[in-house]
Amino acid sequence: IDEASGTAKIMVIFSKNKDKQILGGKVQEGKISVGSEVKILRRDAEIGRGKIKELQQQKVKTDEIREGYEFGCMIESKIEIAVGDKVQGFVTVEKK
Repeated sequence: IDEASGTAKIMVIFSKNKDKQILGGKVQEGKISVGSEVKILRRDAEIGRGKIKELQQQKVKTDEIREGYEFGCMIESKIEIAVGDKVQGFVTVEKK
């Protein structure tokens, strides 16, 4: 079972290089963390998955961004992310 750890809305695309994308966004709920896998949502439908490789808050590298804060990030994904998409961090939990 996938449990959401946080959701962020993508507000700006800085650059794309093969499967690495540099994006800016704002955490809408929960938190997002470096190394976490993310679902890429477009109009609330999952269009693909990726992984957060790096996070920055006000140009300073950080391990996690909490709700309400803006951030920059590098996401590794085969899916081209667009402005307005959401990324949702999740952890896979084994059901007992």
